[in-house]
Amino acid sequence: MSYFENEENKTRISANNMQFFREGEKTPQEMVLFLKEGAIFRSFDYLLRQLYPEEDLGKRLTEGLEEITGESHDSVSRKVRNWLKGKNIPKNRELLFQICFVLELDEPSANRLLAYASETGIHYRNPKELVYAYGLRMGLSYGETVELNEREMKVYGPEMEKGQSGKRASMYTRMVREAFDEVWSEEELTAFFQEYGEELGTLHETAYQAFLSMLQKLQRPADLEDGAREARYTVEEILNSYIRMKVPETKKVGDYSLLQRLMKKYWPNESSLLNMKNCREDVGRKTIMLLHLVTEMLETEAEDEEDFLWDEWEEDDPDALLEERIAQMDLLLERYGMNQLDSGSPFDLAVMYAMQAGETDFMSDRMMQVLNLLFEGDEE
Repeated sequence: MSYFENEENKTRISANNMQFFREGEKTPQEMVLFLKEGAIFRSFDYLLRQLYPEEDLGKRLTEGLEEITGESHDSVSRKVRNWLKGKNIPKNRELLFQICFVLELDEPSANRLLAYASETGIHYRNPKELVYAYGLRMGLSYGETVELNEREMKVYGPEMEKGQSGKRASMYTRMVREAFDEVWSEEELTAFFQEYGEELGTLHETAYQAFLSMLQKLQRPADLEDGAREARYTVEEILNSYIRMKVPETKKVGDYSLLQRLMKKYWPNESSLLNMKNCREDVGRKTIMLLHLVTEMLETEAEDEEDFLWDEWEEDDPDALLEERIAQMDLLLERYGMNQLDSGSPFDLAVMYAMQAGETDFMSDRMMQVLNLLFEGDEE
């Protein structure tokens, strides 16, 4: 899909935000001003109302979650009110799935909701989330789906243990998802787990391999002296030299604007990078996108003939160049099992601005310039 055509098929938010890139080259100052005053961003309450446009949204959420969780009416209703007023969003993925079941969302809608609230949509390598996706696909209740997961766990549990016996997963998440798309009965779900169970897990394996590859490229950059053969940048040095980009490390964000909080959310720190490297937590979408900008690795080894050939870019056409780079980033994110670029996200918009870099500047430099201006005076 073109980002510059067929606007009748796009939302008001996408049309408004993508218009900014049509209007020619912009300075970092103009980009920050647009982020602050011109761009329109999706909020959690906006998305809830878009996915469930009925007037009883608050009542349905309160009664449904009260029944599922067993929490008191006052406690649940207070949470729901805060969500619908835009004060906060749920962070627990189980609760997000419960919301999806209460609102009887279909699988694509649930994927959108999860992606907004927790950086990644349905994890199509995580067997429990696969069962939840199947339950949403088939219109099952939350309780029915939990019972189904207990049955299927007896199948996928042993299969996953086989896959953890030393060999790494060999399939892209996209391939696993394509196979899962053919599952339309409980029998087919069981057969899917029997066939692909060894490929499943709680980490995005393809993203992890890309993460390691890019991290290794940054461990011995060109500016290290030739004689320092054993020299390697530490994870902390990589973070400070390339990835932090002047985004403040403080956890105190009470004085930050909503835009600053959204931009900073899920920004990697030394602890999270080490956890990702050591497989203690999943590779984050924001982390993998930042690494691609830093390493200028939008080009990848061709997986098939449908991949893009970057030496055929129309580099004299900025719109065409940006479209190609957006399409390639979308392809990579899909391969990693992550949601594609969203022009209703401030971080993704900043990434798109960075991807307008031409022959005379770097994508990472453009990204850093925007962030420096956005957080100017806030760095600790």
